[in-house]
Amino acid sequence: MSTTLDRLRRFRPLGTPGGVRSVGVPEDTRAGVPAELVAVFAALDAAIAACDEVRRRSGQQAADLVAAARNEAAGLVADARTRAVGERAEITAAIQARGDAEVDRTRAAATADVGDLRQAGLQRMDGLVTVVLDRLRADVRGTGR
Repeated sequence: MSTTLDRLRRFRPLGTPGGVRSVGVPEDTRAGVPAELVAVFAALDAAIAACDEVRRRSGQQAADLVAAARNEAAGLVADARTRAVGERAEITAAIQARGDAEVDRTRAAATADVGDLRQAGLQRMDGLVTVVLDRLRADVRGTGR
């Protein structure tokens, strides 16, 4: 309470309604101001130092988190590349196996078709040979030889 009174006493009495009096101005107490503000600035210095420490620790934590995230990302990329090589090999082998199976099916179908054609040709051969021989004999008879 005494500090409030001290502050109020800095002002001289001002003119009020009524008779003429001298006008008051704040009293110059520059000598007392620094002593009065030392405690305030000391408290602010401690708060500023605490804020600087929080800011420094936060910056370090952020840098640590960024470094950890970069390391984790690099590990994930390396793992993905390793898995990709294996998966490419598996996919290539599966595609090759499907292609080989398709070639085998096509070859088997072609071999069966060749056998069927050969069999059909052999079955028709006797009839065709007979037709050709009959025509030749008819031509030979027709020419009179």
